[in-house]
Amino acid sequence: MMRKRSVIRSLVLSALYGLIANFAHPVEPTFYKLLNLPDYMFGVAFAAMATTVFLFSPFWGKLADRYGPNRILCISYIGYGFGQLYFFFLAKNVLHVVLARMLAGIFIGGIGVAHLLYILDNYESENKGKGLAAYATVMAIFSAFGYLIGGILGDISLNFCLGTEVVGLWLLSLLHFVFLADKEREKTAIDIPSLLKEANPLRSFALPKEDISIVFISFLLVCMFTSFANNCYEQCFNYFIKDQYGFPPSYNGYLKGGVGIITLIANSTICSFLLNRTDIRRSIIHVLTICLIMMCGIVLIDKVVPFIILNVVFFGFNAVYKPLLQSMLNGFSRKSSGPIVGIYNSISNIGTIIGSLVSGFVYESSPKGSFVFAAAAFLLAIICSIVQRRNDPQDYVKID
Repeated sequence: MMRKRSVIRSLVLSALYGLIANFAHPVEPTFYKLLNLPDYMFGVAFAAMATTVFLFSPFWGKLADRYGPNRILCISYIGYGFGQLYFFFLAKNVLHVVLARMLAGIFIGGIGVAHLLYILDNYESENKGKGLAAYATVMAIFSAFGYLIGGILGDISLNFCLGTEVVGLWLLSLLHFVFLADKEREKTAIDIPSLLKEANPLRSFALPKEDISIVFISFLLVCMFTSFANNCYEQCFNYFIKDQYGFPPSYNGYLKGGVGIITLIANSTICSFLLNRTDIRRSIIHVLTICLIMMCGIVLIDKVVPFIILNVVFFGFNAVYKPLLQSMLNGFSRKSSGPIVGIYNSISNIGTIIGSLVSGFVYESSPKGSFVFAAAAFLLAIICSIVQRRNDPQDYVKID
């Protein structure tokens, strides 16, 4: 089959990435327990990975602009595979686990940036918002099913599950090389010193004056607080149900697989309706409020069955707000989407780093402490969403 530019093929390969990259997540708590690592390790390891995602995302963005996002995806999948190989099969103590996660994060940054840029490169201008929302939805759904597969494989064999993820990432690189192509780019010599200067992650926060407003800053704060809440919750949840309830990897997988079905239904009904029929700046306030209510219930209830039910409902609505945010992101784009995507990724990664660290260290003193912090972050995100809505009379973030 000939290589060509195709957003459909890109979304199919994104779905495969969502599957494969989540095989290991349900077995990581078991992995940490087998290595006798401290309880905080699950948060520290993820924060280490998120830090290098933050540091290297602008670098990959510049390379993607120069060489094309599909080429960057081919390289990044290979590098991510080697990072996972180091993590799963060579790292045996805290130092090596942190180094392995940092190595993986370098290439995960390339994957995240390149996926978004490929969509922005190949969708018509009026459909870019829908393309970003479709990508977020595909990733949410197939990530959940990746958990399911990983949980089942983990019960069979931990090494087989982890090895399957490594090989799968390398196969994804080959599939991108065979089936997808980048649009033609101007051939210019690359200036290494200039590249390194422009790839400084702090430069992503420097925006033109016309982009700096209370509306955009409020939007970025919503992105940061929701990213913090999601990661503070997510990193704790996997470890919590293993440590507190003794769930095997398959239980985590079955739970996330069920969530995948719920996410599919929620995104094809609730999310689709909100994107096409409502002012999403107002709708996201209601979605975040439901997330806050569910999180408060998770904090207060200890019995297994109602605890799991609350988490399942939370997962469904937690998957809805990200497509809304990514659709809103397109509303802020001007002549160039690069700076807007850059600051969106950077601010989201800050939330990821801090949320993961808080999750790990709070767990030592209070296993449910991470859920309390996640609830507080959702409350702050709701407040910022209200500020954004009240200060933005325009209707440009609504999709017709």
